[in-house]
Amino acid sequence: MSVYWVRFQGDSVAGAMKAIADALQQDNRETAPEADAVASSVSAPPSIDGDEYLQTNLHMMQQLWSVDPLRVELPSDQRLLTRLRVHLQHFIRRVTRWYVIFPWLQANEFHGATTRVVESLLVRQQTLQQELNEYRYRLQAIEQQVHLLRNELAMSRQHLMEVRQQLAVYQSKSE
Repeated sequence: MSVYWVRFQGDSVAGAMKAIADALQQDNRETAPEADAVASSVSAPPSIDGDEYLQTNLHMMQQLWSVDPLRVELPSDQRLLTRLRVHLQHFIRRVTRWYVIFPWLQANEFHGATTRVVESLLVRQQTLQQELNEYRYRLQAIEQQVHLLRNELAMSRQHLMEVRQQLAVYQSKSE
């Protein structure tokens, strides 16, 4: 299985299909787009305030969820034996790709779904956190109102007691 990256300018489907057919016919394998370009095309990840560990791992998960068994990783060691081993591994992977393709596709589906679920859960957690903060604010406002009403009730009771005392004084004078 080969991956062809085709760059195409325009909006027509026919033009895109023609560009793909030309790339396949010429066996034109362009380089993959940069990770930043792919990340910008994907919806913005949820912001995780103050949790750098979670933010780092979420970013890593978004970048590395796709598994490509045919990707050649060139070694930093440039000895002939090491390069030969890498090319042999790549050849073996290409020959056995019919055997690897279905588990690879299944793993990619699972990793993609897991990444989307985690992002969805983080967005949901953020909305719940915002709702919780809003409820806390409302609760504080209600507690302040209750405190003010209790003070007003205490003042009203004190005023009522004063009125009753004055009434009792007037009734005692009138007798």
